[in-house]
Amino acid sequence: MTIPITAPAAYVPQTAIAFATPEGAALVSATSPLPISEPSYASATAIVVDMPFAPPRAVAVIAQAAGNVAFRFADASTLTVPVSEGLSILPFAAARIQASGTTAAASFYALV
Repeated sequence: MTIPITAPAAYVPQTAIAFATPEGAALVSATSPLPISEPSYASATAIVVDMPFAPPRAVAVIAQAAGNVAFRFADASTLTVPVSEGLSILPFAAARIQASGTTAAASFYALV
């Protein structure tokens, strides 16, 4: 016997949920519960301004003073964002940090 759905369910059963793993998608189960956060970053590679790099999961900016950072993405779009002194982790898969538009004295790292 099937029961038609007449209204949206108030919940989604866990058996219908999957999440990403390094090997591909993994279904949620008792042996593989739903993770509560993103996995930690596995590596940090220094970024040289105006040099292309493989788009990471995020970019770490360690700024000695407040300023702007100009990002260029794989589709050639750009975004300039303000950063404060200290550490900022930006969830950007940028492909380059541009010298033109970057005013923050900072070190940059690709986080994967």
